[in-house]
Amino acid sequence: MKVLLINPPRANSIYSEVPTPVNAEINSMPPLGLLYLESYLHHHTEHTAKIVDCQADHIHHEALEKIIASEQPDVVGVTGHTHDLVDILLVSQTAKRVSKDIQVWWGGPHVTSFPLESLHFPEVDGAVPNEGEVVFANVLNTLATGGDLGAVNGVVYRKDGKATRTRPQPTIEDLDSIPHPRRQILNVHSYYYVLGHEVTATSLISSRGCPYNCNFCNTPGRKTFRGRSPANVVDEMEACSALGIKEIYFIDDTFNVDRHRVQGICEEILRRGLKVRWNFRARVNLLRPELLDLLERAGCTRIHVGVEAGNDEGMRGLRKQLTVEKVRHGFEMLKKTKIATVCYFMIGCPHERTREDVLETIQFAIDLDPDYVLFGLMVPYPDTDIFAEGIKKGIVDPDHWRSFILNPRPGFKPQVWTEHLNESELSELLEIAFKRFYIRPKQMFRKLLEVRNIQDFARKLKAGWNIARPWKDEERGSGSEAVKVG
Repeated sequence: MKVLLINPPRANSIYSEVPTPVNAEINSMPPLGLLYLESYLHHHTEHTAKIVDCQADHIHHEALEKIIASEQPDVVGVTGHTHDLVDILLVSQTAKRVSKDIQVWWGGPHVTSFPLESLHFPEVDGAVPNEGEVVFANVLNTLATGGDLGAVNGVVYRKDGKATRTRPQPTIEDLDSIPHPRRQILNVHSYYYVLGHEVTATSLISSRGCPYNCNFCNTPGRKTFRGRSPANVVDEMEACSALGIKEIYFIDDTFNVDRHRVQGICEEILRRGLKVRWNFRARVNLLRPELLDLLERAGCTRIHVGVEAGNDEGMRGLRKQLTVEKVRHGFEMLKKTKIATVCYFMIGCPHERTREDVLETIQFAIDLDPDYVLFGLMVPYPDTDIFAEGIKKGIVDPDHWRSFILNPRPGFKPQVWTEHLNESELSELLEIAFKRFYIRPKQMFRKLLEVRNIQDFARKLKAGWNIARPWKDEERGSGSEAVKVG
């Protein structure tokens, strides 16, 4: 069968990942989920798959219709997060407009959280929640032979007009068995990392799942951690380097869960003499001086740390399994290296009852003095424990997200946690947080020292102006994906 795998445009995303003034430039990373599907189909089936990355190639919905009509696929696969649901649905409608015979299947984080709701739309023929490589291959084999989808584990499909879910598909325990993404089928130079040192960058995932239990996180299958072997990971890094990629961002939920595996990856990089910059998301309490030394020698240039709260009460409330003392100790170790730090905080958490409580969080971020910090408002996402807590307290409308999931529309605004402070107060504090951290002589001087060329200077100047100027209400944003880090 002929398959078109589509990363939808982001023309109608319901919120910015960071407040608009901070988001002077966005990262552009390849659609790893689709690349894994394509590679698995290439190696294990006779089906042909092509990826259309609308975001990297700036393809709008009208142009996409012409591409689908030209390709004439048997199946269109669409991926995305819930905040991209409007565009996911528009892509599906476009495919059906080209031909009602095209099978439209959804995958990705939205489907994992809302499998049955995904088939609410008549344009959707089926969905694959959770890991898709093996399941989607089985779906295509079944469609090609006219078989019964009910016999395929791990799918949601329409039976007698109703959404029906089959038996779960076991998770893939041996991640080394999954073929590496074939990045060469896309233009690798279309992708970059805004905090990076190099022009061409990519994302890479070396593990799946996370054993921690933060109450705000909706990462699918987060309790089951599975890691790839060091040799397998470095094989992929080496392949990236051969394509001219100079910087790699590991997007594992928590890269350093297994210290020995991280050590093995570093030693393998050094043994091969591989020269590539890389960075990852970490649990700060799992860092050790000897490991940081090894990471630095192996080319790690940046570590992302999710702190989220400014005191122990807040960390307990979010189930971070951290303390202020542990965080301070971790940053003291990091300051002794040349590894840059990116720190993440949430504003408006349940423990922040007053303006002064939020200012304490902001001051803690300043005291830690990371190279970069990202603040976001606390948004209780569906399928999280804090969402359920918000419903019990009457803070969260249980139908708020469901109304959007069943009737996606531009302009939808996620609810923030307003138990103690209203949304206007929180938005103002969000602006204060960015200004207090970045508009400091020490921070501005540090950024000037990092300038590498005239283009980099122009970018930093633009970003600095965007933070320093007065913000409009609609620019402050209403959440951040980054709060899920570590």
